[in-house]
Amino acid sequence: MVSAGIIFKRFIQKPEVGLLVNYSKLLAGEKRLLCAGRVKDGIVPMDFFADLGTASIQISNDLEKHFPKAQSQIKTIFGNLKSVDKIQNRAKGPVSIEPKILRGVKSGEVNSFESAKAFVLDGIGSRVITKSLDKLDKKQIKGMIENLRINNEPLSKKQKVLLEKYIYQQKMTQAEEMEAFPLFEKFAQPLIEKRSKQVVDNLSLSIIKNRMIKEGLSIEQIKAQGLLSDDLIKRLQTEKIEPLEVTLINNYRGASGLPEFSSRQIQALRKVTGGKVIIHSRPDLADYTKFPSAGYTKDELKEFAIKPSGYRTAQMNVIHNDGTLGEIQFRGRYTNMIGEYEHIAYDLRQDKNTLGPIFNNFKSAILKLKPAEYEEYNKYLERCYNYYNRLELGLPAVKPKLPHKFDKILSEESMKKLYDANEVRLGKLKEGFKPHFEEVA
Repeated sequence: MVSAGIIFKRFIQKPEVGLLVNYSKLLAGEKRLLCAGRVKDGIVPMDFFADLGTASIQISNDLEKHFPKAQSQIKTIFGNLKSVDKIQNRAKGPVSIEPKILRGVKSGEVNSFESAKAFVLDGIGSRVITKSLDKLDKKQIKGMIENLRINNEPLSKKQKVLLEKYIYQQKMTQAEEMEAFPLFEKFAQPLIEKRSKQVVDNLSLSIIKNRMIKEGLSIEQIKAQGLLSDDLIKRLQTEKIEPLEVTLINNYRGASGLPEFSSRQIQALRKVTGGKVIIHSRPDLADYTKFPSAGYTKDELKEFAIKPSGYRTAQMNVIHNDGTLGEIQFRGRYTNMIGEYEHIAYDLRQDKNTLGPIFNNFKSAILKLKPAEYEEYNKYLERCYNYYNRLELGLPAVKPKLPHKFDKILSEESMKKLYDANEVRLGKLKEGFKPHFEEVA
């Protein structure tokens, strides 16, 4: 039976017939989650969706109030860097919040309004997009290969040949690729660090500043523990540093992809955070015995932040100065672009389709893939990520082709066209339109 005082309404997010993105049922004026403790076998009683809708709207409204300060904080830390192309910010809306806290209710992690609010860790989302490096010529690449050292030893003639073949994406056996990839990681490390140095430096300073405020960490302790380089300590003493509290770092990449932050930068961040922040990031393969072709366990995929689709970004959960929970993603220009639409295939297979009729044929094709086929398709997507990342690092890059066995609509180029067309369509639909609620009989 429905509780007294519940107003049933349908939340209209996009003004399109046949695409009502979300259905919320509001319990006016109350911050409750009555479904807490009432879930059996993962099923939430329909009358308790009233509280879920209420919580989603109220959390969204609260995030909108805190958004300007959080946006300003991110801009203060990273907005003045020459290596940063642009910064994107958004407050999470009710359509995204509702299914998230529903998962929390089903898992038992959400049992009150406050716990629902705390469950939305990415309430304020920020992206820091870094600029690409200049393209390297053959002479520069040859010089980098000659100067490369593994365990303080120069490369052998065989290693140099393998690495050069890998860099220029020449035909190789699987065994050769296994041997060449760890060398490629070491070769690319200075390029990765050149692109991300400024954002990692400012991130480190903000983390240290937060620890100085909240833990009483002193300059003397920072020096004694070797937490910062001398030039960063000088900046800490002479500049006004904006504090930032980081609670989790995931340095995502594919099994055969390069990271956004290098292993050396990750180790430096471990020191800066005082070892109190969980950091998921795979070590360089030259320092680790498991190669991509060997496969990873479920626990290793999480520990090493490896994504089957090749999704790559340095992603971290933060607490803004006013206590609002947020998430920051560090990406390059091109990997940010593919990251906008690559996840569509995954979402569709997770039954998260709110994409509209433009994606109907794509949806049909992706849902037909058997598990083994989907795994192969993910490898294609990873090669696409790696292609765009190579462009960001100034390296030679050959764009991968979709294997002939797959429907052409599943190609990366097709995904981008569909995504772009859908964005234009939604933009037109939203002209003069505001999300609203309509009563349901």
